Amino acid sequence: MKSVFSEMEFLAPYKDLTFPGQAEDENILYVTRESPYILFVKLTSFMAIIGAILVVGVLLLNSIGETFEIAIGFLVLLLLILGGVIMFGGLWWVWQVYRKTLFIITTRRLTKFIHTTPWTRYQMSLTLDKVVDSAAYSKGYIQAFFNLGTFVARSSAGNIKNFKIENIHFAEDLHNWMNKLLFVFGNELTKLDEFRPFVAKPMGKRD
Repeated sequence: MKSVFSEMEFLAPYKDLTFPGQAEDENILYVTRESPYILFVKLTSFMAIIGAILVVGVLLLNSIGETFEIAIGFLVLLLLILGGVIMFGGLWWVWQVYRKTLFIITTRRLTKFIHTTPWTRYQMSLTLDKVVDSAAYSKGYIQAFFNLGTFVARSSAGNIKNFKIENIHFAEDLHNWMNKLLFVFGNELTKLDEFRPFVAKPMGKRD
């Protein structure tokens, strides 16, 4: 068995994957993380911000050097080295948080591991018997541009317990699949272990 945190790509039926706290009779039906497009946006935005700060810093140092007629070559070099360290460290940080933040649906619950840093995380779970219904929608320009969506499982405990999976492909298909899962869970529990995992691919390519 392999940990879900060690995998970059998840392929159904997920039988060789495991996650912390998984029960022996609990089967994974879907594993995902945010779309790689979101990672691209985060990385490029971070690089743009650091790059802009470095440009402003170099221009400011040049201005100071010209004003006071002092050599600032060493300071510029130091600034560039510091900026490079911060940039590569930040890129690694963003990558690790993205890779380790996962959303999982099983035969018992919906659970997600949200990493706030590469070393710290919190876990939130919503059992299937507490799911009232689900929904899927798109919001914002980024989701519209990359054809992404948000999946929401609404909890009987209120909005504070709602379960969201944001910035994923096939959010509407996941919503429809979730309704089928809830029906089987509520009416045909003996068939739950045979329920087909969700495959995040276009219709006709899910076999």
